[in-house]
Amino acid sequence: MGLNQKEAIKFAPKDLQPFLEGVVRNHKFKKFEADSAWNKSKNSNWIIKCDKVDVDAVLKFYAGRAKKDQVGGRKVADVDLKDGYNYKGIRFRETGKKIGKAPDAKTTAMQEAGSKYVFEYALKNKKNGWNTLSKFMSDKKFMDGLRKIYPDVDSDWLDAYWKQHKKILELFSSSKINKFDHTGGFMEFVNDLIRVNFGISKKDTWNPADLWGVRGNSKAVIKKLEETVFGSKDSQTIQQVNAVMRGMYKANHLVGISLKKTSGKEAKWEEYNLEALTLDEIDEYKYKEIKIIINFKPTSESQSLDTAIQLRKSSGSNYNFQVTSNDTSKENQNLKFESKPVGAAKARGGKAEIKSVEALMKDNGLSFRNKHQNYPKSLSEFSRSIDGRNKNDYKQMFERISNKVETNVNNSTEFLRVIEDKFNGDKPFVATSKLMQLHFLDEVFKITSDKKFTEFWTDMLFLSIKKGDRFGPFGKLY
Repeated sequence: MGLNQKEAIKFAPKDLQPFLEGVVRNHKFKKFEADSAWNKSKNSNWIIKCDKVDVDAVLKFYAGRAKKDQVGGRKVADVDLKDGYNYKGIRFRETGKKIGKAPDAKTTAMQEAGSKYVFEYALKNKKNGWNTLSKFMSDKKFMDGLRKIYPDVDSDWLDAYWKQHKKILELFSSSKINKFDHTGGFMEFVNDLIRVNFGISKKDTWNPADLWGVRGNSKAVIKKLEETVFGSKDSQTIQQVNAVMRGMYKANHLVGISLKKTSGKEAKWEEYNLEALTLDEIDEYKYKEIKIIINFKPTSESQSLDTAIQLRKSSGSNYNFQVTSNDTSKENQNLKFESKPVGAAKARGGKAEIKSVEALMKDNGLSFRNKHQNYPKSLSEFSRSIDGRNKNDYKQMFERISNKVETNVNNSTEFLRVIEDKFNGDKPFVATSKLMQLHFLDEVFKITSDKKFTEFWTDMLFLSIKKGDRFGPFGKLY
């Protein structure tokens, strides 16, 4: 989708070509990928993806007209072209390694609002859709509206939006669902409903929908649900609300959509919690092969930041589960438990709520608290007791699990040396995270029954993908 330097110069408007030629002449770019979807509007930036060193060079060379910023966790240099070239500007945007957490909340909100706009526009104005990505990007009226919502939209997201709109038309063009609430409307109502009536402070731990599609208008859908929960909190349960919402979903009055960036050739759609779970459905998520890898010693092929759990069976949906730090570049982090369907590299299954994970552990008679304060942060702390555990306890944990998982170290002596080396290195927090992961696995392997061990990972997966009677109905677009 991106244009190289020669292609970009040829693609650029004639009066902008000399400036771009000067840019590439004055600096040898480490990476250069210009957005081929730019509509050449005088009111929108042209996005050129490049390396961080390229962004820094642009900022230095065009110090008088380049503005430093950060968008979606990436460093950008906005070069003002209003004077002399009659164009808004060129945004040189860092690609590759991101700064901190990305995308940030602001960028994610724009991406979701972009999906809302695409869905509503297509259902109202383009029931037959755009046959090709090129036609999608060349629809000026549509693109002008999208760029007002998501000014920094690039070719990757335009490709994702195009794939999304095809699936949305397939699903809803014959229904009366044509409005999608991203903020306000039903989204605001349901957030308040589950918080006030059921004490669920984070909506996504119950239902991960980023958009709510409604039939007609939000008020009618809200009224129906209000009738269900009218009365005291004690007289209703979240399961009853879920049951009513399932009925509304099946009747095409309401649909929750969890958005994941499309990674395949076409967008996929999977529905969750439209029926109470049957035993047969639960069996579909019981995995005969569970392979666990907790690498303590990094190699060129595999780093040692996470614990990987591969859930496999001959048919049905296979998943990879990851246990790692919330932020692998920072200290003082708790663990996160996240699944990803096999075959959709960019699509996440979702994160399991920490309180729910700890409750599941407790239900199985296991003791684990996801609290980094309870683990050593330095070599000296590793040698003494922290929360009732010392170096020898971790050595015994390793010995207990070493014949059940892949560790990439030969024995407990090598394990201790690797952990000590990490504590002495520039990222001691990696050692802390690995000890947290080791403790978690040591507890899990106290489940000696094969049946219960399998059920534990089924439950963990359900917590992450929000599947089961305790979760609300939704569809995942990925």
